[in-house]
Amino acid sequence: MAICFVGAWRCSMKEFLQNCRVRALLTLVSIKRRSAHCDANTGSSRDWLPFVTAALILSASITAGTAFAQTEARAAAERSSIVVRGKVLRTNASDEPLLAPSNQTAIISVDEMYAGNEIAGDQKGQTVTVILTQPNAVKPGEEALFFGNPRFLGKSLTIADEAELPASAAASASSAVQARRDRPVLERLAAANLVFRGMVESVRPIAGETAAAQGTRTKAPPSEHDPEWHVATVRIVTPLRGGAAGEIVNVVFAASRDITWFNSPKLKQGQDAVFIAHSPSKEEEPIYRSSGLDKFLGTETIYLVTEPFAVLPAADEGRIRRLLAAPKETK
Repeated sequence: MAICFVGAWRCSMKEFLQNCRVRALLTLVSIKRRSAHCDANTGSSRDWLPFVTAALILSASITAGTAFAQTEARAAAERSSIVVRGKVLRTNASDEPLLAPSNQTAIISVDEMYAGNEIAGDQKGQTVTVILTQPNAVKPGEEALFFGNPRFLGKSLTIADEAELPASAAASASSAVQARRDRPVLERLAAANLVFRGMVESVRPIAGETAAAQGTRTKAPPSEHDPEWHVATVRIVTPLRGGAAGEIVNVVFAASRDITWFNSPKLKQGQDAVFIAHSPSKEEEPIYRSSGLDKFLGTETIYLVTEPFAVLPAADEGRIRRLLAAPKETK
């Protein structure tokens, strides 16, 4: 489990929150005693003072605990491809034949899955074996958040944990997972010149028309990693950054399925999507020259979608609006 330092104590998040509450209660008792002593000497009543002070201390401890939970959840989410909330059914147990039970294994029932569906499918309602970060980190009947990565995926899932956090940190876990998902999209938005929701009206290859326009033929065979540039004519439906509704723009993409371009977006006629497009840059000029795209650049104004997350489902329009409106420091 992730470690923090509170005073001279080395503790987990659960212990940190317990320490905050204990200190608040001890302070309340101390103030109550001092107040009673003062009242005995002066005859005055100050019953409100201990409660106000204790309320302020408890409020501060809750605020500190929430901030700590958010920090812990964000750090754990960065290291984890699977995040679930579950109830511990058995400790010193394992459903995986290749993993022997020990005091560092437990079987949980998954109540909610925050991340990892694309890897292991929806595990909600299923039992999962967890390799804990330390021996006896959880107890039977305890509900907790489990951050980890897949160790075995057979008849059941086995997760090797990066962290276990209290179930009360669920909101922090959800926001941390969302922040991780948003990061690559934010990187694309930072480099984008044109962001919009649009409809692809047509798609055509570039190589043939470039050669025809120059009255030449291609002498050499295409490179093994030829991007196979295509241009899509896209009508802007909803401008999000730049452009105007109804405007037609040329969006260039790599149609190749080669390993170099496999994750590059592929467009097709009739596709409704959110485009996070950028203008050609000097850093990309070597690619343009080696693949013949530079000749096309001299005849058309184009935008490119060559990186993962540069084209997203139309349903993500609201998400993109949120990210564009977010303060820069949160990005």
